[in-house]
Amino acid sequence: MKKKLVEEMCGAGILPVFRTRDLKHLMAASRAYYDAGIRCIEYTLTMPDALKLVREAVKTLPKDMVVGAGTIFDAATVEKAVKAGAQFIAGPGFVPEVVAACRTLGVASVAGALTPTEIGAALKAGADVIKVFPACAVGPGFFAEVLGPFPGTVLMAAGGINIGNVGDYIKAGAGVATLLGNGLDAKAYAAGDAAAITAAARKFVDAVALARRGASAKA
Repeated sequence: MKKKLVEEMCGAGILPVFRTRDLKHLMAASRAYYDAGIRCIEYTLTMPDALKLVREAVKTLPKDMVVGAGTIFDAATVEKAVKAGAQFIAGPGFVPEVVAACRTLGVASVAGALTPTEIGAALKAGADVIKVFPACAVGPGFFAEVLGPFPGTVLMAAGGINIGNVGDYIKAGAGVATLLGNGLDAKAYAAGDAAAITAAARKFVDAVALARRGASAKA
């Protein structure tokens, strides 16, 4: 089950993360990413009534859209998020009790890390995905290097990702990269222009696909 969720998260190679107080067009924007071929989104718990939003997304978005909850730091909140329908739990750092709670409840865990020591500790605890955050602090080369001692690890690039560098992170070994769901096209989000959000997101999806083809050709 968790393996399938991780595969779906990495499918398009892009994870929109929503962190905003402007919720008027949140569901429409979430659907816009789905229409771009992205089957996974994350709602951070820094948003107002975030767990209510998770429940709404699970109820109203297509059934094959994976909905996760982010910026979680304790086991009690993990349990609340899972009850709301979250299928994966993410945090900016590695919190052992969060990973343990995810294992107990059978949901995928995304643990933040920025050093080999942190990556090793998170993997040993059972984290399913390692979110390198902020990725811009280490650059794409870090991903290629760290996969040497940690082969097979699913790495997520988070922080500082844009259309100009997303392909570099994917080529270097990132399985998925995040972008700010409400910030990819801030004007379109504020206006509820779903078509514009979908068009912008497709550029990222295409960039990931191109990078993956290039990486496969070199292998």
